[in-house]
Amino acid sequence: MTLSDAASSPPVGAGEVLFITDTVWERRGAEIMAIAPAIDIVRLEGRAPVADGDVARITLAYFSNDAWPDRTGDFLGVCLAAPQLRWVQSFSAGSDHPVFTRFAERGIRVDFGIGTSAASIAQTALLYLLALVRDLPEFAASQRSHRWEPRHTRDLGDLTIGVLGLGSIGSEVARLATALGARVIGVRRSPIGDEPCETWTDDRRDEMLAIADAVVVCTPLTDATRKSIGAAEFARMKPGAIFVNVGRGECVDEEALIAALASGHLGGAGLDVFVTEPLPADSPLWDMPRVIITPHASGITDRTARSAEDLFLRNLAQTLASPVVPPATGP
Repeated sequence: MTLSDAASSPPVGAGEVLFITDTVWERRGAEIMAIAPAIDIVRLEGRAPVADGDVARITLAYFSNDAWPDRTGDFLGVCLAAPQLRWVQSFSAGSDHPVFTRFAERGIRVDFGIGTSAASIAQTALLYLLALVRDLPEFAASQRSHRWEPRHTRDLGDLTIGVLGLGSIGSEVARLATALGARVIGVRRSPIGDEPCETWTDDRRDEMLAIADAVVVCTPLTDATRKSIGAAEFARMKPGAIFVNVGRGECVDEEALIAALASGHLGGAGLDVFVTEPLPADSPLWDMPRVIITPHASGITDRTARSAEDLFLRNLAQTLASPVVPPATGP
């Protein structure tokens, strides 16, 4: 490129309109403008409606984790109504929500935050395992009743832990558990050789379930994984085994899980995801004594937000360097 060409090139971001939340603008607005000095910004301010004229101009959007879950409908509703939208960056790693299918049908490119929440979610899985292995629910009950009741417990390093799914989250769970001395057996469709633990193929899943002291589900939701853990799988697990799900609620037959816990066959569960969210107030899971429930919050941390925003900024720069491709159809 000659000096005259450079002089005649439009400034980066010219003609583009980025839709973001007020929170992201406050945290990263200066960096956005450093990447694209000529970009125009439309912000979601709280839950206030976005003007129709602004919606019509939006070409790019960042669906950030501060919009989830309270402002998800507000943010994605604007995206679905934006006729010029061509690119969406999502903080989430999962692509199973129907809205992403609608974007694909319109020819809108969606990039996902794969790996950005892995460290935080894996730490939550370890939190569940340590709490249940060391009888934290029982100690907490004793504390509430002012009872001094020492207990004999186990060490995580003495256990065999099975991890279903060795993507970014499952691999980090395996790495952390291995660092604490546990034997970890990961199960994935096609081992690639760089896994942080002993790794078996899917056809040995039931063999792993039979020997694991704890099983951690880290699989995404697909046709193959939907209700892939049910009554038969729980029956194969060792009496007293611990069950953790930080993947997707629909991967598990929830009624079968409740039955396995109620019968005492399972020794406890740590659950961050559920078939219906929010978890209904009348679900038996709420009151089970060795069940730890978090409200799909394992990835809601400052670290995850920073990682997701860093990825967005990198992808924004790459997207602005790409030719403009208008969406295939209107909303």
